[in-house]
Amino acid sequence: MNDKITLGLLVVAGFIGTVVAAPVLATTVESFLVIERARVTVDDEELRARLTTEGDIPTDGSEGAFGYGILTEDGDAILVATTHAGVLDSEEQNYILDPTWHNHFVTLDQDVEQCGADPGVGDITWQSPGEVDINDNRARISDVPTDEFEGWHSITGEELSMTLGEDVSNVVSFRLDPVFDEEDGLEAVCVTDITPAEDIDVRQRGDERELGSVGSESNSLAANSTNT
Repeated sequence: MNDKITLGLLVVAGFIGTVVAAPVLATTVESFLVIERARVTVDDEELRARLTTEGDIPTDGSEGAFGYGILTEDGDAILVATTHAGVLDSEEQNYILDPTWHNHFVTLDQDVEQCGADPGVGDITWQSPGEVDINDNRARISDVPTDEFEGWHSITGEELSMTLGEDVSNVVSFRLDPVFDEEDGLEAVCVTDITPAEDIDVRQRGDERELGSVGSESNSLAANSTNT
């Protein structure tokens, strides 16, 4: 069996395990999903960011599948840093239950029937662009290319070419909610609980600008998505 197709099967099996193992979620936003401050710098076709959250960021997979995203106006992809024990969809993970934080470039589809008003994941890279480090309530993202990035789809194995861009428009936190069919398995991965950062500073080529609460509506993430 093709190794890349096998990855897709592992993702399906892993998401099933995640649904069984993940804790029941509260209706309020957990403290690690509240981004109090985001500082983003773009220089020489690379992006780096430092996010500070209200509470410590889990690294052991105990809080299910969640992450942080950086949106731009001039690209066709979104950068996400995420953790999800039970889902093997990244070159940075060593095994299916590995909760290692890693990055993806993704596109979103607003017209996923199973997700209702929430967007669903469209394309997603197996490769992890740049680095992400978690330390207490801080997430540091570095060395992310903003120009064309080539890789392949985590589930289908198809070749992908994606561009993040440099005109940062928002920074958000989110959760991931897989949707299954009894016969067909994984049908969709919905992006839920989208919460914009409370304060955003962007520095680009010597020009610093404050975004503040730009894009405070949760659907702002979907507005920057690419339909598949």
